[in-house]
Amino acid sequence: MKFLISLVAIVGLFFFLQEKFHFLDISITQNTKEEYREEEKEEDGNNQSHEKSYVEIYTREGNVIKVNTDIAKSPQERTLGLSHRKYIGSYDGMWFIFEEDTEGGFWMKDMLIPLDIIFVDSSGFIVDIKESQQICSDDFCPTIKSSKPYRYVLEVNANFCKENGITIGDSIKSGINNEDNV
Repeated sequence: MKFLISLVAIVGLFFFLQEKFHFLDISITQNTKEEYREEEKEEDGNNQSHEKSYVEIYTREGNVIKVNTDIAKSPQERTLGLSHRKYIGSYDGMWFIFEEDTEGGFWMKDMLIPLDIIFVDSSGFIVDIKESQQICSDDFCPTIKSSKPYRYVLEVNANFCKENGITIGDSIKSGINNEDNV
């Protein structure tokens, strides 16, 4: 009987510690969607709340691909970008909006996942794609530049363009109702 009581006490202590400190990658209670998203933000290390929207990519083959996006339009939001995120969904990304055409570069500083970077002109056409950009090493972090001026940039998971048949010349339409946006 003492053994059984001791075993129950140990198991109870284990469950308590697991819920409090999450030392194993399991959950004993079911989280609500809101709690899960808050945990994801904490794990990502990026607690910035961005405006949400979507873009639709129209391929030459006639496919329409919808990507849910966080919006980065202020200089601070564009600088932070997707930094420190451990994960983005298969059809999630970040839509960068610039006030005017630019040729500035991007880099993968503080990134934890590789990305495809899609450069889009002011008319909504893809002018360049930099596929499978890798995270920076401790001693090397190259600047990633478009071969042509752009107004918008869409960052998505690496290999997204290849998997969805997205190429230069395809078009993108944003879900933001704003005359300064495609």
